[in-house]
Amino acid sequence: ARPRPPARGGVGRRMIRAVGFDLDGTLFDHRGAAETSAARFLASRGAAVTPAAVDAWFAAEATHFERWRSGRIDFAEQRRARLRDVFHHLGLPVPSGPAELDALFASYLDDYRDAWAAYPGTHDLLRDLGRRGYRLGLLTNGSTEQQTDKLDAVGLADLFDATCISEQLGHHKPDPAAFAALVERLGVRPDECLFVGDDATTDAAGARAAGLTAVLIDRTTMTPHDVEVAVLRALAE
Repeated sequence: ARPRPPARGGVGRRMIRAVGFDLDGTLFDHRGAAETSAARFLASRGAAVTPAAVDAWFAAEATHFERWRSGRIDFAEQRRARLRDVFHHLGLPVPSGPAELDALFASYLDDYRDAWAAYPGTHDLLRDLGRRGYRLGLLTNGSTEQQTDKLDAVGLADLFDATCISEQLGHHKPDPAAFAALVERLGVRPDECLFVGDDATTDAAGARAAGLTAVLIDRTTMTPHDVEVAVLRALAE
């Protein structure tokens, strides 16, 4: 059993006993992997790989992933819709049938998987928190199959005491029910859990609305040391 973290604070104040994390953009470098693979994919279709083309790829991802998250389309359709948007934006021929779109997206996924990586320092941070006695949890929006594959591929799967994936839960961040599932599986109260994520709405605001403490990080500006300091400072406070 892990050692319990030391008690802190005054009378009536609950100590943090667990730390939950978002995955993409927090522990796992989705942006880096997707930029590399999207550039290769678009080039293979004859598109000029410009910053505007890459921006169009991520804009389509954000739009249609949100449509899936809110239950308006299924996971396969959000992928097809992304391709339709990007192809239209870049003036490429848009495949009409779902089978052709699925095959094209599968070719993108092959490169995407090859580029999967955790952010530097991620494993060390999680192991350090575990040694300090904190229970560790993951709460991520996405498909069960893909998110589980990511965790296995980058060696994170065994570092968590609880893993919650929105498709499996039936609740997506920032729904308080998603965070409630996380803390229940960690065996703590909401006010005993710190949540670390990169999105101000789905991660930070969602966690706080559910009664958790939250730390917002930005991997585009923060070094691995900065992230570690931000997490440890929040635990000390």
